[in-house]
Amino acid sequence: MINGTDRVTFDGVEVISATDLVVMCQVGARVVGVLPLHMLPGSDVSRAGDRGRLVLSRATAVDLGLTH
Repeated sequence: MINGTDRVTFDGVEVISATDLVVMCQVGARVVGVLPLHMLPGSDVSRAGDRGRLVLSRATAVDLGLTH
């Protein structure tokens, strides 16, 4: 289980497009492809047009260039 320090939350995320394999999200000024399996509980975006919270493991956020 991932504890609170290993999770990163992004608010105001907009889903641009989504398939079963990847969800294209606008996070701030960046557009990234997130695998649905990498979205952690607490995420409330998943379909095109959704706007809300995206929760990722810190490692995934670093891999996507969203944090360091």
